[in-house]
Amino acid sequence: MNIYLLPFTVYLQIDSIRLSWLWLEWFSDPLRVVLPLLFLISLPWLFRSRRWLRRVRRYAIALLISYLILISPPFVALAMAGIGSPLPSDPGTKVDVIVILGRGREQSPARVEVGAQLWREQRAPVIFASGIVDAPELVAMLRHKNILAQAVSGESCSKTTWENAVFTKALLQPQGVKQILLVTDVPHLWRSLLIFEQAGFQVIPYASPLATEMTSPQRAMLLLREYFFLATYPVTLGQEHQTLEQPLAGVIEQIASRKCRTERSVPS
Repeated sequence: MNIYLLPFTVYLQIDSIRLSWLWLEWFSDPLRVVLPLLFLISLPWLFRSRRWLRRVRRYAIALLISYLILISPPFVALAMAGIGSPLPSDPGTKVDVIVILGRGREQSPARVEVGAQLWREQRAPVIFASGIVDAPELVAMLRHKNILAQAVSGESCSKTTWENAVFTKALLQPQGVKQILLVTDVPHLWRSLLIFEQAGFQVIPYASPLATEMTSPQRAMLLLREYFFLATYPVTLGQEHQTLEQPLAGVIEQIASRKCRTERSVPS
C-alpha cells in the first residue's frame, strides 16, 4: 500500500493532530488567552452605547473563569488522576519487548530512564522506540545508558499513535512479538493501550513521568487534548479499521516509501 493512496480520513486525522498540537501550544500560554479576554471584558467601557458588547463581556468573563480553573494545579491533578485510574496495574511479568513511544524531546529523558530501568530488571530483552522525530534520539540516549546496542531497535516513520501501533506491529510481530510493556506518559497511556491492543498486542501499560519543566497550563492542555481523543476514539477506530487490517507486507511497503529509518534487532 503506497502512502499516497491512504484514505482521505487518515489525512484528515493527521491534519487534525497537527492542529491539536498548535492549539495546545497556543492555549498553554496564559498571556495569549487572558489578555484577549480582558480586552473583550473592557469593551463595554470603551463603547458604552453598544448593548451587545455587554453580552460579549459576560461570555468573556465566563471563559476567563473557566480557563483559570482549568489550568489550576488542583484541577490538573484531579484530571490526571481521572485519566490514569482505568489503567491496569503492572503485574511485574516478563514480556517480549519494551516499546517506548515518542512524545517530544522534553519527554524523552524520563522515558529513557523508565525503559532502561525496565530492561535492567530483565522485564524484556529488547527496547523498541517508535516515533518520527523522537525514535532516533531515544535509541541514541538508550545506548548512552549502556544498554546493549543489539538490545535497542526502533522506527522513525510513524506520525500518529495509530501509526506507532501499526508500524510497530509490522516490524515486531513477524519476529514473534506478542507481549509488550508500553511506555508513555499518563495522559497518553490509556489511548495508546487501546490502540496497541487493537493492533493485536498483549499490552502492559507503564507510565513515564511528564517533564518537570512542564507548567500547569501545559499539563492542562495536554490532558484536555487526550480527553478529547478518548471521547472520539470510537469514531476514530472506525476510520482506522482499514489501516489496522491491512496486510503486513503493505505496511512494510508504506514504511519503505517514506524512506525513514528503521532498526530491527529483535532476537528470534
